[in-house]
This record gives sequence, structure tokens and C-alpha cells, in this order.
Amino acid sequence: MATLYDTRIEINGVDYGICGIDVGNSRVKIHHKDVFLSFPYDKEWKKNVQHHFRDHVSSRYLIGLSSVNPKQTTAIVKVIQRIPGHQVLNAHSLLMRNEQLLNFGTVENVGIDRLLGTIGAMGDSAPPLITVDCGTAVTVNAVSKDRVFLGGVIFAGLGTQLFGLSKQTAAIPEMKYAPPTTHLGVNTQQCLMAGVTASVIGGIVHTVKALQESVFQGKSVPVVLTGGESAAILDGLTSEGLKVVQHQHLVTDGIMTLIANAPRPDLQDSIIGKLPN
Repeated sequence: MATLYDTRIEINGVDYGICGIDVGNSRVKIHHKDVFLSFPYDKEWKKNVQHHFRDHVSSRYLIGLSSVNPKQTTAIVKVIQRIPGHQVLNAHSLLMRNEQLLNFGTVENVGIDRLLGTIGAMGDSAPPLITVDCGTAVTVNAVSKDRVFLGGVIFAGLGTQLFGLSKQTAAIPEMKYAPPTTHLGVNTQQCLMAGVTASVIGGIVHTVKALQESVFQGKSVPVVLTGGESAAILDGLTSEGLKVVQHQHLVTDGIMTLIANAPRPDLQDSIIGKLPN
């Protein structure tokens, strides 16, 4: 049976597969078929993207590009446009033209990653639902039964909390996150890991329960978890009684869903033209 990842689209006599690229705050994520790559913004990231599409991809792709990081957006478009055969699409443009997948309701200035994540979640779980994206920031987002984006909350993720504490506190060094081994730390590192973990898990649990009670009239709606830091807190959320489904690729699935459902004129109008070198 064909799936979203098998979708093929013909434009002007050329057959394309579909691909999603999520340009995030700390890394770029590439997803097509059963391939999912994630590159941090180090000195090699552009070479890694170019190497993948030039040397490991034989199909032509319509590549939907979503970005919350303007600094890196132009760079990645230029990298892909140097490789013949692919078309880069503006995912934001497609999103604005496709209210049947998601209506924005009365919300303002919502990050496109939050909107696309809810579209990706609705591919597996019928609305109403709640998405939780754990990355640089943690976002909790609510969607109504009628596919209206209702809003949500944003707070700092695990790594962001650690970084902020190291910059604002003289006695706390910069540390990378590691899952806590105890609820009660006996040194600075243990205290930090236990503390930021409790902060994120507690914030998510509190927010989800509040939304289920106040927005969804006490109904326990599906909760879909995603993001680079989601694996670190999944067990903690479950132990707090939260029923969650983990989905690794919500944003890129949302991009590909947009492409798969867009009329041909919308796809063509969303193609990003050649950028100057």
C-alpha cells in the first residue's frame, strides 16, 4: 500500500518524489522515503547536505523547505540549487494556501515548525490533539477537532536551560545534558540534570493536563511527542501518567503532507527561484 513517503508528483513532464527539510535553531533535518538525516551547524554541515543530494540521491525531488533560522536558509537553498534536478519549495507559501489541512484561527506569529508539526501529527492521530516538540525550546500546541490551531505554550528545553544557567551563574560551568541517575543530586552536575529534567517534564505534564481540562472539557485527547530531546523525557512523562505517542519526524512529515496535498499551481508558485551566488 502506498504511503506518504512513496508519493510521486509530475510537473511539466518531470516525475518528482517529495522531501522535507526543517531548518531549525541548532541543526538541519532532511527527510525523504526512509532516509532521515540531522546535521548540526558545524563547519561541515553544508558539505554534508551537498554530499547527500549529489552522491546518494538518484531521484529528483520537490524539496519543501521550512525554516526558523533565517541565517541558514539562504545557505541551504544555494547548496541544493547547485545540484541539478531538484526543486526547492517554500513551505510557508504552501501552508498559507492550504487551510483545509490546518486553520490558523486567531493565533498570531506562530513559528512554522509548530504549525507543520501539528499537520504531521494529524497524519496518524485524528484531531483534536496536542503536540509536544522538545528541542531548543519546548512547545506544547493544541488543535481542535475541526483542524483549527488553538495556540500553546513555549519554554526552554533541556540544553537551553543548562546553557542559560552557565551564562547567568558564576559557579555553574557549561555542561551537556545527560539523563539524571537520581532525583536528589549530591553534586552540581547531578543537581542540574535532575533539575532541568524535572522542569521540562513537570512543565509538559502541567500544560497538557491544563489544556485537556480547560480547552478540551476534560477529554483525554491524543498527545504526540517529537523533537531531538524527546527520547530523554519520554519515560518520565509516562511515569507521570501521561499517555503519549512518540513520532520522530512531525515537522518534515507536515512538510511532505503539504506537498502531497497541494494543487499543481500552488506547487509551481511556491518554487524558490535561482538565488545569486
